[in-house]
Order: sequence, then C-alpha cells, then structure tokens
Amino acid sequence: MIRLALESDEKWAVVEFTPWAATDLGSLTGEFYEVIASAMPEKGKRGKTARAMLMSAAPVATSVMKTAAEGFFDQRFGTGTWQKIADTATSSTLDELGNYKPTPNPFRQQFAALSKAIERTGAKVLVIVDDLDRLHTDELLAVMKAVRLLGRFPGVHYLLSYDKRTMLDLIGASDLAGSDPDRARAYLEKIVQYPFELPPLQSAHSRREVTGQITAIAHRYGCDLTGTDTRSGRNWDLIDDLLALLPFIDNTTLRAIYRWCAQVDVLMALLGPGHLDLLDAALITYLRLHHEQIYDRLPTWRSKLVGDAPRAIVLSDSPRDTAEDWLTRLRNEAPGMSEPELTDVYKILVYLFPKLPHQLYSRTRPLSTTPQVHHDEFFDRYFMFTLPVGDISDVTAAKEVSSLLSDGSLPEGGVLRTFIAAGGGDQRLALRKLRRELGHAVTDAPPGCVLAALEHLWPCLLNEHGDLSLPGPGHDIAAMLIGQAVDASSDTDDARAAMNQARQCVGLRGITQILVEFRRGRDDYPAPIAAAVTDVRDEVLGVCMADLTSPQPPQEGQVLSFIYFLTTDMYTELRRRIDSAGLTQLDVAARMVAKDSNLREELQGFYHEPFEEIYPREHWDITQFPDPPSVDDLPDRQDYSIDARLAQAKFAMHSIMLGITGNQPD
Repeated sequence: MIRLALESDEKWAVVEFTPWAATDLGSLTGEFYEVIASAMPEKGKRGKTARAMLMSAAPVATSVMKTAAEGFFDQRFGTGTWQKIADTATSSTLDELGNYKPTPNPFRQQFAALSKAIERTGAKVLVIVDDLDRLHTDELLAVMKAVRLLGRFPGVHYLLSYDKRTMLDLIGASDLAGSDPDRARAYLEKIVQYPFELPPLQSAHSRREVTGQITAIAHRYGCDLTGTDTRSGRNWDLIDDLLALLPFIDNTTLRAIYRWCAQVDVLMALLGPGHLDLLDAALITYLRLHHEQIYDRLPTWRSKLVGDAPRAIVLSDSPRDTAEDWLTRLRNEAPGMSEPELTDVYKILVYLFPKLPHQLYSRTRPLSTTPQVHHDEFFDRYFMFTLPVGDISDVTAAKEVSSLLSDGSLPEGGVLRTFIAAGGGDQRLALRKLRRELGHAVTDAPPGCVLAALEHLWPCLLNEHGDLSLPGPGHDIAAMLIGQAVDASSDTDDARAAMNQARQCVGLRGITQILVEFRRGRDDYPAPIAAAVTDVRDEVLGVCMADLTSPQPPQEGQVLSFIYFLTTDMYTELRRRIDSAGLTQLDVAARMVAKDSNLREELQGFYHEPFEEIYPREHWDITQFPDPPSVDDLPDRQDYSIDARLAQAKFAMHSIMLGITGNQPD
C-alpha cells in the first residue's frame, strides 16, 4: 500500500533491501550502500556523483563494520578499536580507489561527504526492509546496527516490517537483552522512531480471504462448492463447513492463510483433478501444518478411522472406543495441546472419519460421491501425495467406463480389465471403481449400450460360487445397468424387451437376484420395473409351480430361490395356482426345506416366512401334517429326497404350531 502510494510520486524512490542476501555484518552494510545508490537519480551530475560515491564507499563501510562488530560503539570508538578501523579502512579503500588517502577519521568524513552529496540530489528514498521477524537473532541485530549506522542519511528513510512479538522474542534471546523483555523493548524503541502498528486481521477479513482462496482452488480442480446430502436431503456448503471446523481462521495472519491454501493447492495439483475431496484435503493439510503430531499418527490409526458410520449396535468382545478414549489418545500424542485445541481437533477428525464416536453437537459429513479420506481405497492418497502403488486413477477409470458404455466392453489392456483379471483385492478395487464411475456416466447411456456392458461384465460380477454377493459392488453394478436400461426405454414395451434381454444375459436366478435391489425397503417394485418384469414374473411363477409339483427341484431353481423376488401380489397368484393344482399345505411346506442349511436347526432348515406368505398362519391346518416323526426318527440332513423333506416339514410345522421350539426364526 505504501509502495503504491509513493511510486506514483516522482520525488520519491522506493527500493527494497533483502537481508537474506548478506552473509555477515560487513556484506550487509555494503548491500545497504548499494541499495541506496540504486535509488539516486540516474540523470544529472549530482545524482551520478552521489551514486558513484556510495558505490565507492561500500568497501570502506564493509571493513569498518567488520571491525566495529568486534567492540561495542555508538558514536565514538575506543582507542584500541579505532586503530583497527583505521588500518582496515585504509587497506580496503586503497585497493578499491587506488589514489584514496586515508584521514584520521575516514568513516565520519565519508559519511558527511555522502550525506552532502545525497542532500544535493534532493532525492527522497524509502528503503523497505521486510520479514525482519524471520531472521536469526544475530542476523537481526546486524540489520539493526546497519540501520542505526546509516539511518541518518538526509532524505533516506527506512520502513521496517515485522511481527512485534517475534522481534521482542529474538532480541530478548540475545546477549544484548539478557532475557530481559524490558531491555529488548527499549532497544527496539531506540531503533524504530515512528512505530506504526497494523490492526489485527478481523474475522470478516480472514474469512473473506479463505473464501476467495478456496473458491479459486475449487474452480481450478473442478470441485463442487455446494450440494445436497443424498441421505438426509440437507444442503451443504463447503466454505461454511470449512469455516465452522477451523477456529484458527478467526485468529491468524494473512501469511498463515496463504500458506495453508497454497499447501492445499499443491496437494490437489500433485494428485490431479478428480482424485481428492477438496474439503478433506483442506482439513488434512490444516492438521499437517498446525498439529503435526496428530497428523503423523493418522496412518497408524487407519483401521480405526476408515469406514462408514455404524448404523446399528454391534456386539463385540472388545468394546468400541468412546469419544473420551480418543481425546485421551490425542492428549498422549500432543501433550502440549490445550483442551480447547484437543476438542477442536477431535471435531475435525469426527467430520473426516464418521466411524469415530461423535460428541454432542458434532458436525457431520454430508454424503457425497467424491473420493473422501474415510474410504479405504482413498485414504493413502491424502498422506502419500500421489496415487499409491496398486491404486487406480479415477480419471483413467472414468475414461474406461466411458469406453464400456460406448463400445460395450472395457478397453483391451486397460487398467480395469487388468485388475479384474488379477482377482482378489485387485478385482474388488476395480469393481468399486466401476460402480463409482458408472454412477456418474450411466444416466446418459441408451438401453442397448448398458445391456451390452452388462453382458460383457457379467462373468466378472459373480463370486466364487457363481452368485452375486449381496450387498456388493457386483450386485450394485448389475442393478445400476438394468435400472438404466428400463429408465432409458421409450415406452413400456421397450422396457419389457430390455428386461427380457437382460434375463437372457444373466439367467433367471441372476435377474431375480438383481431385481431385489429395486424393492429394498418396500413391498413392491417401482412402477417402471413392475411393468418391465411381466415376463420374468410369469417365468418365476412357472418355475415355482414346477418345483411344487415335482419330486426333484427344476434346474431353473425352486421356490426358495425366489423368495426375495416374490411380492405379495405374486404370492397371491402363486396361491391361486396352488389351489387350482389341488396341492396340500404339506406339499408346499416340503418345498420350504432348504438343502444343506446350517440355519434353523430346530426346524430342520424349514423356512416358515414364505410358507406364511402363501398360507397366513390362521389358515394353517395341523391335520394336513399327520404322523410327524420324532427327533430320533428324523431323516439325515443330507437327504434331500421328497420323502425326507415331507418328514422334515411335518416335524417343523408341529414344532411351530405346538410351540415345542422356543427359538423360532423371524
């Protein structure tokens, strides 16, 4: 601000002195002379004379200051010190000027001559010396001595910029002050004649700077600044959350804000767009800069941090850590941290890692599709400043998913295909990437493309038993593709055709496993899906009837294969067909006995829920289950013949109806 004001005034020359450029007191003084010389007028005899005299005087002053530093002086030198000054001044000046003749007091005479030459130019010079508080103690005192020595040149003024508290600490640590704060303050006041203290940065100003800096970073890397939590519907604002979580913003300096934001920018740049969540990167960077001891421990606490917030009470042999346990852990790692700081840091950790136990009034992280640090696959990125070995670039994954939807297959030799073929953890990572990127890209794909992608991916989505794991990324990917095939269809007939094509691709059991996703938490399928599954529904009911009327289960499956697919309306239709075929309750119950089931031991693997969907409990008829076997007469569990299942069904129904078992499944 001062520079801008004076640079427009022709009478003033503004120059900067960089104390970092000098290595000792002598070179520091010479540098001062050269800086002042550079401010002299370039035109006119007087300006050139003053410039030449200053440049010639620099070696003299350098030698003087080197020797003067050995003994304390103010305006007069002691007898022993003066002889050394005269000798060094003479030799150095003769080397520089050749015909220079030393006098009994060369420095004073030169200073007077230089002052007169500078005054004749009429120049007004402002020497700006910035960042004094970043020097070491000896460097600071050297600058102060030079300013004191040369500060009396006419028309030459010095603007010293520093943090007063830091300056007093540096001076107080020297022999000059002897750890006496009053002496340190007196010394500073003697050097600085006209102190001008800038007011502290106000909260509104610091928040404005943070908002501007973070907004610029967000635009640079394509990050959203606002959004809606898909889980709660709450609107979120990245800047608001950041300001609420970082108390240091209201009590800091512009330099600290710029340093923090610059480090956030660097972290985002090292990984590239799309690889980090900006809010998480900003908070992690804050911990690294301001709470390094805590930051360094985060990777070792990884197993306790990564993962989603628990949604139910989990019984475990080892009790879950409480919030107080975590605060104790933080105290041990950072013993010098105050209690308010500990609380603030823990609030940040809870926000970053929702798995941690929350305190009252803790701010919660909005659900987002960005690569947040609490996800296992993204955690290492925030601490390695690069993609870890074995990770997959999200940008690369997005490009390959785009090829999948346009070409019907993943690129040959691509990263996703390579990782899927590797199996194990690599395959699971690739499927998670597929699920994530498909969620962004699939909404614009036509039915033909998504069905081709489903056919291409289907073998990769199955587990080692040839089934879809529920829940799991494979199941989610298949459901996403089928849902898009229906949504993108032009009418009900096209949606029905798309569903039938998907059924041919993945099989009857596969399509029903996938469709279960669409009625999770509800009694029926959404209207578009319900209309599209008409043919699949009829095929499933036909297979169920074949199972109910055959001694051996059909190859396509049995009733128990489809119990999660069948809706109340479908069970009603199945009951109508059962009654039309003249089947008994025992015939139906026998098909509710699972093969090789380790569950429902008391009921011999009998599933009473689907049986009750067909026959409400008030319609059960005990007379249709005659002569139940005793426990000793039950057939071997490995026997899955129709006779064995009839016997097991009789035993299970009598156990339930007569209340013999007290451990009935829900």
